[in-house]
Formats: sequence, C-alpha cells, structure tokens
Amino acid sequence: MNKKKLNLNQLIIGAILIFLLFVFLILMLNRKPEEVIIQEPIEQVSEDIDFSKLKIYKDRYYYEDNHYTSSFGIDVSTFQEHIDWKKVKDDGVEFVFIRIGRRGATTGLLYEDDMFEKNYEGARNNNIKVGIYFFSQALNTKEAIQEADWVINHLKGKEIDFPIVYDCEEVYLEEESSRIETLTKQQLTANALAFFKRLEEHGHQGILYTNQNWADEFIHMDSLQKYPIWFAQYDVDKPSLDYPIFMWQYSDKGIIDGIDYPVDLNIMFIKKVQ
Repeated sequence: MNKKKLNLNQLIIGAILIFLLFVFLILMLNRKPEEVIIQEPIEQVSEDIDFSKLKIYKDRYYYEDNHYTSSFGIDVSTFQEHIDWKKVKDDGVEFVFIRIGRRGATTGLLYEDDMFEKNYEGARNNNIKVGIYFFSQALNTKEAIQEADWVINHLKGKEIDFPIVYDCEEVYLEEESSRIETLTKQQLTANALAFFKRLEEHGHQGILYTNQNWADEFIHMDSLQKYPIWFAQYDVDKPSLDYPIFMWQYSDKGIIDGIDYPVDLNIMFIKKVQ
C-alpha cells in the first residue's frame, strides 16, 4: 500500500475520532443532573369553597361550582402493605400521596418507606397522579433542612405531579418519649419553614399537612398559611380550620379495591381555568 495513502487514511480516522470525542465532551458538559420533576404547582385555594355543595357517593366526596372542581385520592405508606394498583385505578382513585420516608421518633435516623418504590412504580404504571410526603421528627432547623435534602436526593430521576408535603405530628409511645415531645410551638414552626425554604432553594414548592389540634397547639399557622394546606379532620360535615385548604383528608377508614387495609380518603379542590 502506498505510504502517503496510508498516512492520509490515518489522518482522516484521527480527525473523526477527535470530532466524536469533542461531541461527547459537549454532551457531557451540557447534561443536567437527574432532578425531581414536578408537573404543576398548587394554587392556594380561596375561602369561597361552599362545603354545602359537597356531593357524596358511597364514601367519596365530590365538589363542583363555577370556580372549582375536585379530584378523589388516597394516601398510603408501608402500613397498607402490598397494593394492587390496577384495582385501585379501576376503583376510581385519581391521585395518591405516597410516604417517601420518615425520621425515627426516638432514633432520629432517616428511613425510606419500605413500600415507596413499589407504590411509586405501581401508581405511575397505572396512570394515577403521584405526590409524596415526608414524616418529620426534626429537633431543629438543621435537621429539617437535612430532611428536605434527603427527600430531594431520593426523588432524583422520578416524576411527581404535586409539590412535596411536610408532615410533622405527635407520636404516642407507650414506653418511650418522642424526641419532639418537648419542642416549643416556635421551634416546630421554624422547622417547617426551614424545610419549605430548602425546597424553594431547589425550585420546589412545599405543602403543609396538619390537623386541628396541631394547628391550634403546636405551630403558628399565621407564619405557614402561605403554603398550600392539606388538612386532616374526620367525621365532620366540613373542615373547621380557619384557613383555606386545597385538600381535605376526611376519613382514615376508607375501603379501596386492591388495598387490604383501611386507607385515608382525600378530596382535592382544583381551580377551574376561566
């Protein structure tokens, strides 16, 4: 073979390899890290929900007026064990909030919910809208920020349809005390705000989960009312919270096909596009 021809072929091959390497480096530099993808923010619901217009079919609430409609959903954790998500979908469930993890009430350690991955995949594969919540037992704002970071890291590469829920509640233990039992109202409020602020620093919205006792005795609601509120109250005709709520958890005894254990039932109020 002609030596000049050989050198030319080598130069061409070398140039192609350099070009391909250059393209690869550009793609790598421009590649974004995996992030949690949240489809839609939640608009704060105004105070004009007329609860006398609630309709009930079996144990399910529905709402409709000129400004709002509703969606029916549940929330689940490891306590519901294995779930047949196709049956859940066929039973009319439109959305689910899944517990992603928790902080131990005595250990202070962070745990992923045992059923999170299976619940997430099962709901997504059956076209059920997905939100997630984290059960906090933070002692201070540093731990609350740690919890927010933990949630964001565990959601990388996953797609959810709603903002991230902060759920802090009393834990009643027979032989031990909960680590947050002696925290002040000011500290518990500061923890929630620190969690939400950390989410906002990452471009995410937060949702506050609360009940009447927690809202009255354990947190300063005036400091938290700007966040969408998911309110839990059972066996009443309408929620009694003095702040607007976007979702009402109205039962903890729901029966859903595909779930062997009682489950929380929720109605979400959705503003119509005018």
